[in-house]
Amino acid sequence: MKTSTQNLFDLSYLNQIFQGNTTMINSIIELFLQQVPEYIGEMEDCIIIKNYQALHPLAHKAKSSVAMLGLKKMEKFILEIEYKSKHQINIDQLPSLVTSLREQSDLVYGELQSILINESAA
Repeated sequence: MKTSTQNLFDLSYLNQIFQGNTTMINSIIELFLQQVPEYIGEMEDCIIIKNYQALHPLAHKAKSSVAMLGLKKMEKFILEIEYKSKHQINIDQLPSLVTSLREQSDLVYGELQSILINESAA
């Protein structure tokens, strides 16, 4: 299984803990593809209604999935959203952080889907 694409993600951690078991790695990727876009959608809803405090638990839920897949750029946005919303610091930055997270997620989503398609075709 390929471990990185354009530095968007790094699957070496998953390869290590699952010892290259593509079925298990694909299960984690599929879980990510189901859950994280939902969390981001909920974050976008929070931004619309200006419920910035509600961003913290959503970012916290997404954090481990993002970290396991080595999604460094997404992880950076998630950590900032989590911290700023929890501590109500620089909340004016939260809308742009969520937008950036969505844009990065959209890039990653397509790449991860193509890995699943390529693996199932192999």
